[in-house]
Amino acid sequence: MTDAASADVPARLAFATGRLNRRLRSAGGGLSHGLLSALATISKQGPMRLAELSQLESVSAPSTTRLVAELEGKGLVTRATDPADGRAILISITPTGVETIAAARAARAAMVAELFESLEPHEVAAITAALPALEKML
Repeated sequence: MTDAASADVPARLAFATGRLNRRLRSAGGGLSHGLLSALATISKQGPMRLAELSQLESVSAPSTTRLVAELEGKGLVTRATDPADGRAILISITPTGVETIAAARAARAAMVAELFESLEPHEVAAITAALPALEKML
């Protein structure tokens, strides 16, 4: 591969992943990207305080408060007093929240499977072979 072609790889990857991400966002189960991301973080990390969620999601405290209020309004998370500190609140995912994440992930996987149908077997194999490197990078 020439140096020019190598230099173009990051730009091409950024463009391709950006376009794929936009398509996948439409399969979010009716939740915005921000809501789904926050819900997935709570699911993965377990019960947490608002400040921790703000930090993990890289959003402001007021934005996190709004996100959690919306998730709570949809029955996807609950708030409870932190047993270790009665002044603090912990946010936890509900069973409905777990189901919502599973449905969004399944919808996204189905969308990618549909996109794979337009590829040749060797192209699917190339993407499959690149996955470990992409996962490590992220």
